[in-house]
Amino acid sequence: MGKRNKKRDAAPEPTSSDARTTSPSNPPTPSNPPTPSTPTATPTSTPTSNPTPGPDSTAPSRQPPAESAPPPISSARLPLLDLPPGELGAFFELCFPDKRLVALCHELKLHTPGYRLEALPPDQVARVLADEYLAAKDVRPHLDGAVREVLRDPVLESREVTAADLGQLLDLVVAGDPLQHLARIAWRALLAEGEPERGMALEAIDEGVRALDAPAQQKKPPRKAPPPGQKQAEEAVKRAERAEREREAMKQQLAQARGEISSREQRLAEQRAELTQARSEVSRLSAEVARLSAAGEGRALADARRYADEARALAEKLRGAEGARAAAEDRVSQLERRLAQAPQPVPLPQPSGDADLPSEEEAATFLVPVLTREFYDSIERWDRRMQRAAFDKIHRLANDWRHGSLRALALEGVPGYYRIRVATDVRLIYRRDGSRLEVLSLIDREDLDRYIRQARTRPA
Repeated sequence: MGKRNKKRDAAPEPTSSDARTTSPSNPPTPSNPPTPSTPTATPTSTPTSNPTPGPDSTAPSRQPPAESAPPPISSARLPLLDLPPGELGAFFELCFPDKRLVALCHELKLHTPGYRLEALPPDQVARVLADEYLAAKDVRPHLDGAVREVLRDPVLESREVTAADLGQLLDLVVAGDPLQHLARIAWRALLAEGEPERGMALEAIDEGVRALDAPAQQKKPPRKAPPPGQKQAEEAVKRAERAEREREAMKQQLAQARGEISSREQRLAEQRAELTQARSEVSRLSAEVARLSAAGEGRALADARRYADEARALAEKLRGAEGARAAAEDRVSQLERRLAQAPQPVPLPQPSGDADLPSEEEAATFLVPVLTREFYDSIERWDRRMQRAAFDKIHRLANDWRHGSLRALALEGVPGYYRIRVATDVRLIYRRDGSRLEVLSLIDREDLDRYIRQARTRPA
């Protein structure tokens, strides 16, 4: 991040003595009250640090706010998504003090693998917030609220401004925190509709970056010589801490290796047990095959002997049957001769045609069979024997539907429908309507429930 079209110089990793100190000119925030600095505070080693200004300092200092009620928080849009990642990080660095930047990262549960947030330069912490703001939608309301709480409102919110107006605002020297005023100017520029006015937002942020980088360009006062042995002690402490971290890492690796060895030994034991079981199964199957082979030879010999005995018995039966057939033929010839010698029978008088008609009582119980199209379609799937049996049942139903051999049963839930048994798994469905017998279908017994469900839905 840094100025537009110019990359900020890389800063060395800060130590505990290189962290930026918050000057008393920093305005207080709700979550980060200002911490007054000592008169002997040394300048920081990072380009974005903000040391206590001296008499010859050219950097703008953050002045305490006036003793008046703060302006209300504006509801104007905050289009921070229009800024590039680097410029957005610079905007956050202008808005918040260093500790507040770190506090916002902790509130959003952000971290940088391998580095502590407190040890990073403020511009890198602000860049972490900018990248998270652009990547995650859920953190934007929190950061927008923090910006609104600090800046309260954009500069000249109620007026229409041009690029020339915003350029004049960059040259103003006003009371309060100049860096925050620059951020307010950038906010107001982002609210403008024209592209030149919106471009002034980047200029305002660049001015703030120059103000932040100005103290780093000044000559640093010489550092005091460290006490004797301090450097060696710090190096020893660092080596001890590094050795401790390596020791903990090796402990974790050893524990993981032991767990992996244990799991592999367990899997090896299970595989050995499976191998032993498989070998025993192979041995058992080999013995069973040998036994069956031996038993098969003996069984084949016994079957051959049994078949020979059966063949002899069948031959004896065949000879006996041939003798019986010859005796029956002799008997038939004798009966034919006796029939030829017998006298001719006297023909009986034939009864009249009216004697073949049924009586009135029999005709009263007769039902006229009506074979439906559904019945003709259903008998197509059955063979001739089953069709003949079905028509025999229909004839008996028409003559006497109360006959005991029919065993007619009413279909449950379908009034007027009956079924009779044609064969073991075959049923004939019919319906009585006065003197008419409506034959409906010839179905399989397994399809009876489905037929009943369909019959319930048919119109009466």
